[in-house]
Amino acid sequence: MDNRSDLNISGIGKAQGGSYSHIRLDGMTKINGDTECVTLDSNGTLTVEGALQSDTVSVNGTATVEGGLSANKVVLDGMVTVKAHAVCQDLLTVNGRLSIGSRLDGEKVEVFGSLKTRDDVQCEVFSVHGGFSVDGLLNAGLIDVKMNMPCRVQEIGGESIMIRRLKKFSVLEQFVPSLSAKLQAHTIEGDEVDLEYTEAEIVRGNDVRIGPGCKIGRVEYKNRLKRDGDAVIGTAHQI
Repeated sequence: MDNRSDLNISGIGKAQGGSYSHIRLDGMTKINGDTECVTLDSNGTLTVEGALQSDTVSVNGTATVEGGLSANKVVLDGMVTVKAHAVCQDLLTVNGRLSIGSRLDGEKVEVFGSLKTRDDVQCEVFSVHGGFSVDGLLNAGLIDVKMNMPCRVQEIGGESIMIRRLKKFSVLEQFVPSLSAKLQAHTIEGDEVDLEYTEAEIVRGNDVRIGPGCKIGRVEYKNRLKRDGDAVIGTAHQI
């Protein structure tokens, strides 16, 4: 580890992939090949033509990783694309937009903006202030979503699930429903499920609240079901 060299680029530059200690990039940089390092700090535009593995990753600007991303801590400020599987062992913070071409695995995921994955999301804590699109299963112990844009997922599984809306209903949403800040899902299942502005086919839980703006086809609950606001439920069954 101590024998690794640092990589520092300021302006417009290129570098070969490989094993580095600390990478500091300011400007427009392209790294050719798989890259491994202790820390990566990019300010500007970065393209990694391969996979990226690092203890910590910080991006301020735009970045594209053609392969997978593996790190302990990741802080993204801007627009970032990861073409393959992304793994963040500790904390992933997104301030802007993150697009992942495969699945996302992590411990704690914080999104202040938008997240899009082409596959499942698996983590312990999933917190969103903004929106997300998951082409698969979102599975987390704690799910706390505050929407200000459309959200979409195939399935949600968790212990505590709370879905809220950040902003009030706007006139624009009335004429363009696709812009409405609401969650669309097929199945939502958890111990405690508290939903607002959600459309789903099936909701299952021990304690379930179906709040305003919800349209649910079928609700299955073990202990309690609370329905309020203008919620619409097709059928409800205590199991």
